[in-house]
Amino acid sequence: MKNKRIFLPNIITPEEAKVLRDTPHLNTKESLEIIDEVKRVVDRTLYHINWKSPSIIRVEQKPNGHPWHVDTGGDYGSEGHMMWCDYGCSILLNDKDTSGFLEYRDGTKILPKEHYCSLAMHSSDVEHRAYTDGTRETLLCFVQRKL
Repeated sequence: MKNKRIFLPNIITPEEAKVLRDTPHLNTKESLEIIDEVKRVVDRTLYHINWKSPSIIRVEQKPNGHPWHVDTGGDYGSEGHMMWCDYGCSILLNDKDTSGFLEYRDGTKILPKEHYCSLAMHSSDVEHRAYTDGTRETLLCFVQRKL
């Protein structure tokens, strides 16, 4: 699992991205059906995912992005608040240039035109940041593997 990254293009449609943007609490039948399909894709790719608590799936609408971090909740090499997290996943829900980019410490960038409707996954030990000049609307998943 260490230092693993996977990118799957176009796993949802622009129409589905709009549904998720418009229902950030994921409490409609249509949004839940989209989430179920995303979960199936993640399960087929990462295998044996526990979708129950503490795993998290949510829509985030964040104006400032995220500084460099690992998904266990701290700076690289430190302990944080999500030590249970095995993988982080994201789908960008809008294609605006101001949505910013996902960047990995090795310099790899996933630009908005690539990340829009596409699934980026990485093991929780991969250092990354989300940079934006505007508001970044993203479906985020922090998941734990089944034991």
